[in-house]
Amino acid sequence: MKNIMLFIWILCGFISCKNHPSKVEEALILSGENRVELEKVLEYSKKKGKIAYESACFLIENMRYHRSENKLELDSSYIHFFNQTDSMYNSLFKGMNLDEIKSFKGKKYDSIRIALAETFNNIKATNKNYKKNKSTTDLQTIHADFLIDNIESALHIWEANEYTYKKDFTFFKEFILPYRTTDEYPAYNRSTIHSLYNKIISDSADINASIYSKLERYKTYVNKCRWINKYVEAKEHLGIYDLFIPKFKMDCHNMTTWSSDILRACGVATVYEYTPQWTDRDRKHFWCVSPDSTGIFQPYTAPDNNIREDWESDIKYAGKVYRKTFEAQRNTPYFLAGEDEYIPESLRSPLLSDQTFRYHQTITLRIPLSPKIRTHLVYLCMFTREKLNPVGWGKVDTNNGEIIFNQIPLNILFFPIYFDEEEMKPAAQPFMICSNGIHHEIPQPLTINDMKHEMDVTLRNNSLYISNSINKKTSGLKYISIDCDTTKKNELVLLRKYPEKRKLKASYNRMKGNIWLAGNRERGQYDTLHTLDYVPSPYIQEVSLNNNKEYRYYRYVSPNKFPIDISHMEFLSTDSKLESHSLPTALPIFPNQKNENSQEKKYRISGKPIHTGKKPELAFDGNFETYVGSSGIGIDFGKPVKITHVRFVPRNANNMIVIGDCYALMYYNNGWKRSKVQKADKNYLKFNNVPKATLYLLKNLTNGTEELPFFYIKGKQFTCRHIGLQLLMNNTTLL
Repeated sequence: MKNIMLFIWILCGFISCKNHPSKVEEALILSGENRVELEKVLEYSKKKGKIAYESACFLIENMRYHRSENKLELDSSYIHFFNQTDSMYNSLFKGMNLDEIKSFKGKKYDSIRIALAETFNNIKATNKNYKKNKSTTDLQTIHADFLIDNIESALHIWEANEYTYKKDFTFFKEFILPYRTTDEYPAYNRSTIHSLYNKIISDSADINASIYSKLERYKTYVNKCRWINKYVEAKEHLGIYDLFIPKFKMDCHNMTTWSSDILRACGVATVYEYTPQWTDRDRKHFWCVSPDSTGIFQPYTAPDNNIREDWESDIKYAGKVYRKTFEAQRNTPYFLAGEDEYIPESLRSPLLSDQTFRYHQTITLRIPLSPKIRTHLVYLCMFTREKLNPVGWGKVDTNNGEIIFNQIPLNILFFPIYFDEEEMKPAAQPFMICSNGIHHEIPQPLTINDMKHEMDVTLRNNSLYISNSINKKTSGLKYISIDCDTTKKNELVLLRKYPEKRKLKASYNRMKGNIWLAGNRERGQYDTLHTLDYVPSPYIQEVSLNNNKEYRYYRYVSPNKFPIDISHMEFLSTDSKLESHSLPTALPIFPNQKNENSQEKKYRISGKPIHTGKKPELAFDGNFETYVGSSGIGIDFGKPVKITHVRFVPRNANNMIVIGDCYALMYYNNGWKRSKVQKADKNYLKFNNVPKATLYLLKNLTNGTEELPFFYIKGKQFTCRHIGLQLLMNNTTLL
């Protein structure tokens, strides 16, 4: 491929009547029969002025790197349906302000929503949605009228909006000019998208509306369209209309791509960024980025969030971060790798711009080069399900005998590897750069747009020095490598195989203040028996209702109408003479804790779930992996009974130690090694005489797939993320 590009470049040099920049001429040669269309764009743009012509050149010279993953020809019945959705939105919310629209419930419109969904579900799917030829790029498929429309619309937006970077063409060509975001099929030109959605996003009464208010209008419109289409059951992707049905396959890549296209067309400068892996989850995530009122680029997961709205809950936990650009980036593996050097699929795109420095405090790290490495690149991996996921790269400098990694975030564990053909091999021991707090010489997250001078450090004798300095060590930073001493043994007491998930922890916090009620009429007055006065754990637990009366109906509700997120609940009595009773589920057994199951005898009383929301029976089915997400549940015992205690389990991912399941303990020593297998008879595991490694992994061999490596320090587990890693600062070997 590189030889072909060289030939084309040489050929372009011999063109005597070259009218355009060399890279544009290369693109025209590659465009084949579509050349005439692209030349129309260039000639038209020349007449419109310098900026228009430079815009056309920028798009055309980079079109060789873009293609549609799928071609989508949407049936007209679907288009008509979503026009109906839009009409219903406009009818319902005409004359309302944004706050009124957001708080609108409209339960009386349920029958209309059901009828609308029946219309959708009766459409005969005739969409032609098929994979395109991988060798066909936008150079061969995009026509002149589409590009001209895009350029004119983008220039109008640039001129009409007062952006901080208004005179910066680099900003314009990535945040405003592109006609596509990723690999979507460009079924609509920019002016069409503008005509469909600009009336929603831009308030005609406020021509100087802030980016925040525009995003809030967009967020509200999508939310209410999904509410209108609550009962729609989509069986396939519908392009841009995926946004307006209940979240289709939870595809944040799809949502971000189409949101970027809509926002850009309606005057909101936007780019697409993503993390190939969270620091605490085995998943990717994608989001939009736009400049705030001060010009600082800020993230938000569209269409559900506004600027920085999900920073604290989600995006701040990203690992490495990349921007998907329109322009090819010369410092990517696509261009840096050797002629036959293998590049992992996740990093093969030439359209990656490393933006990690905006999300983390980062450094440039230089580590010694092993003589066995003959490749141009070394990759940084993060752990994913007992495998390594390449998330970054470093350049091999054979002259200076070092590997140079740019934008290394602090307090994140990386595994350096290189490829021998397609086989991963360790390039160095796993490492992290630890900091015991905010490093004041490094910019903090979301405070700068450009990295001009990143702190440059070199590893020598397991210590970090300022590069180009022999004796000046870094202050507040330490290099932690993963070593294992199999001659030393350790005892581990483990409570989990995977850390508590952030959203579940937030759910537990909301449960504090929930109440148990009881009464003798299903819809009559209820007495308050007990208020949950603590934040519950993900295990089964017991509360006393302090109840001395008999009631037929018992309820558990959130007074704030939050989802109760209950996985399981049992109502208990000390009266063994009651009908339909059984033994309650045993309480958990933890180390050094008295077994509460041996206390006063209690019995689980069976009843019939009251219909209080969607699938209330899930709270009583004995399956700890299902849950009820409504704001309350209830149970009918058929006659008054005295319930004295309740046992319950909050919604959880079942990543604790489960009695009866088998677990394998792994330790890292130039690869994962199995230590011991144990069947749990308590809610914790104790492993003796384990090699004293710095990194462990606990696998559930019976159920589940979520595992993350962890450190074991002073009798406690710490997963491989920055929270708690300041505890490592006093021990560089962790042994």
